[in-house]
Amino acid sequence: MQLDNPTLIGVYIASITAVTSVTTNLITTVISNWFQSNREKRSELQDIYVGCIKSLATVSTLSGATESNMDNIELSLIEAKKYLALLLICSKKRNQIKLIEKEVYLFTSGQYEQLLKQASTNVLQPSDKYLEKYEYLPNQGQKQVLSAADMMLQLIIKIAPQDNRLLL
Repeated sequence: MQLDNPTLIGVYIASITAVTSVTTNLITTVISNWFQSNREKRSELQDIYVGCIKSLATVSTLSGATESNMDNIELSLIEAKKYLALLLICSKKRNQIKLIEKEVYLFTSGQYEQLLKQASTNVLQPSDKYLEKYEYLPNQGQKQVLSAADMMLQLIIKIAPQDNRLLL
């Protein structure tokens, strides 16, 4: 190896600089993509939590109004079930979600009476307004649906701040 030739020294320096530059760019790109992926996942998870809370809060809010809101309540229940199912799908290995997995499954599958029993063992109760009878609710089943939605809202609000994936 001839290091006394200035042309070869220049070629070596240029080669080393090029390899170093390519390596640095590659590492920077990988790190940037990793951070971007994490931001996107966090944003998607935030959207899921927001969708859960918005849909369940809509059910809770509209339930105190008139019978004409039943269509909106049903649409909000459908949205709530969709977002809760997405929360389970995105969170299969998360301890926070494992705490409410059974309740989410019962709600999304329409097993409201079992959900109310399960949640009552976790010291959750529906709001006082569900303990009263609404004259526009033709049956006890609708009251159970509204109570279950209220309890799911309480659970989601309780569990969301504990989800470490939402942190920066």
